[in-house]
Amino acid sequence: MKIINRIMISSALLVFLSLVSLLAGISMITYLLPSDPGKEILDKDIFHSGEILARFDASVGDWDALNAQLDLYDYKLLVLEGDNIVFSTLSDSQDRIINSLKPLKLEQNTMAGKVQKMTFAAVAKGTYSIFAVGGRADNLSVLSDFLQPFLINCLIVIMAILLLSQLFTRKMVWRILRPLNALSDGAKRIENGDFSKPVVYTGKDEFASVCTAFNHMQEHLLKEREKTAAYERARTDLIAGISHDLRTPLTSVKGYIKGLRDGVANTPEKQEQYLTIAYKKACDMDVLLQKLFYFSSLETGNLPLSLDREDLGGFVRRFAENIRDELDYKNIKMTVDTTSVPHPVMIDTEQMHRVLLNLVENAIKYANAKSLVLRISVWRERDMEHLLFVDNGQGVPEEHLLRLFERFWQGDEARSTKNGEGSGLGLYIVKYIVEGHGGFITAKNDNGLQIKISLPRGKEENL
Repeated sequence: MKIINRIMISSALLVFLSLVSLLAGISMITYLLPSDPGKEILDKDIFHSGEILARFDASVGDWDALNAQLDLYDYKLLVLEGDNIVFSTLSDSQDRIINSLKPLKLEQNTMAGKVQKMTFAAVAKGTYSIFAVGGRADNLSVLSDFLQPFLINCLIVIMAILLLSQLFTRKMVWRILRPLNALSDGAKRIENGDFSKPVVYTGKDEFASVCTAFNHMQEHLLKEREKTAAYERARTDLIAGISHDLRTPLTSVKGYIKGLRDGVANTPEKQEQYLTIAYKKACDMDVLLQKLFYFSSLETGNLPLSLDREDLGGFVRRFAENIRDELDYKNIKMTVDTTSVPHPVMIDTEQMHRVLLNLVENAIKYANAKSLVLRISVWRERDMEHLLFVDNGQGVPEEHLLRLFERFWQGDEARSTKNGEGSGLGLYIVKYIVEGHGGFITAKNDNGLQIKISLPRGKEENL
């Protein structure tokens, strides 16, 4: 609020200066004005004018000399003989005053009065009626003596205030435009793809936080651009790798089928061997295509979940029983540790089966254990049901744990060639499905890789 406060304080200062100048002008007028301007006029100016008229010798008829004496008191001379004007210094616009003075009956003694808001002194000299007509009898005549210097002083003060206001405004505009210009230049740099230069602003007002937020946004955009570039590179590598992965078994399938057609497999045993190998290669291609299908569904958000109430412990036990023969064939041991207490969750059983299957496949490919042992534990903690998947392998380097569930990430620039090439999608699919259930997934090393899945606890009805 610093800039706003400055503007408010400056505005208040300008108003204060204006009021001070106004009060100064009023004080000056109050000091200079007499307490009763009208009385001052009648007692002073008319008195002197009347004395001049009384002393004047009308028989001489030197009206110019008389007018010169009255002019010292800013009075005009009017001389009438009957209704005729003998001498007058009144303007043509003052005919109404003359017409108002003509009916007056004057005496030898000097008289004074007001007519048409004008003061006058008059005397009768023979056949002549002589009038000395002065200023207005109200305060306006006195105010006019002080109005001009007062207006000049006010004008000077106003010009000074305007000058100060302009200087202040120019300074404030410069203070506002400086960070705005810096932000504008920064936006143009970002538009041109240059994220290298931050916006530099050394002020400590509101614009400092705006520029800081702009720099944070620029850093975020730079990271997102780098992430997008890495994603595009990984996607290109994935397409190239899967194309190779599909071509290899497809070539084998074609070769074995051609061998069957050409009669190379001329015994029932050899024919069975060729068919078994071709079938296995076709299954390998199906696994790759399923991963691509899932990845496409995840990217477009078209992987709906059909949730049912299940006992997580019972679901894990059934999964272990279903794949036990396959694991025994590969000399892999799996144990399940659950309690008799129900572990209710709302899950899509098909998708959660894929989660566990991907975890098993990942352990088989990358655990690097001589005798692989897998363990799945299920327990309850507060409002969450937890599933822990553990292998006895070598684990994952600590610097790679945070990226373990990223799409296309395999922990190495080179694709693994052990047990078939990986795609970097298995654990990404696991994370996506778990989060789709409202849960979360973490990983850590502890005598092997431990992957923990936490799901919201459901109701225990009808389990």
